[in-house]
Amino acid sequence: MEITPEWVMEKVATGKPFTLVLLKAGIPLPADKDEVTRQQMHHLTYLFQLEKEGKISVFGPVINDPVLEGILIFNSTDKKIVSEVMDADPHVKAGHLIYEVYDFFTLPGQQIPK
Repeated sequence: MEITPEWVMEKVATGKPFTLVLLKAGIPLPADKDEVTRQQMHHLTYLFQLEKEGKISVFGPVINDPVLEGILIFNSTDKKIVSEVMDADPHVKAGHLIYEVYDFFTLPGQQIPK
């Protein structure tokens, strides 16, 4: 298959909008490692539940930046709903993460390799 300008435009035409959330460092986590583990488990459980409900497609940490902690891609463009969902995240509620919401456009069906 040759990647021509026509092929590219056909692919782009199948794209749709999503919402990208950037998670940034908030107040530091507690010094107690057991408490950090407990809070992290609540945060991850929340994210896996969002994925199970079809609200997000991709989430994960950013491992090489002191400020940017992670990303999420929501299957919605409703920033009010996205903000409500993010405000309920345990790490956000505790102030350990803050978030920024961005419009995002990509092609449905793209995936991260296994």
